Amino acid sequence: MRHQPRHRRFVAALTLLTCSGLAPAWAADLDCQRRQTSVEVDRCAHLDKERADATLNASYQRLLGRVQHQYQASPVLEQEFLGKLKNAQRAWIKYRDTHCVVEAFEVQPGMPAHTTLINACVARLSQERARDLDQTLPECCS
Repeated sequence: MRHQPRHRRFVAALTLLTCSGLAPAWAADLDCQRRQTSVEVDRCAHLDKERADATLNASYQRLLGRVQHQYQASPVLEQEFLGKLKNAQRAWIKYRDTHCVVEAFEVQPGMPAHTTLINACVARLSQERARDLDQTLPECCS
């Protein structure tokens, strides 16, 4: 590591990671609540990122459905909203991916800890974004 204080942040970030039900074959026997080895930490970070990505995609799809429902009487406004939303989402993904590289900067690229930090960051930011999308254009008048 490049700086000792970053190590504490790394350990804290890894402590917050959780496992998911979306898992590759190697994860069948993995208990992310009791991870002890660096390999388990790395794999759990990967699982957490995958789960957060699925949550983000589901939130985005729900928002698209709300847009379609709420703007069904105005196709022009619907298309305008969708265009802005898609541009915003692309920009946000670029921000997330770039920002997470910055967060992992103090760990040597190519090291498993570097990838784990990026995965933890992507998971955290994706969960935050999913909550934001779920609050965008809330259902009115059901």
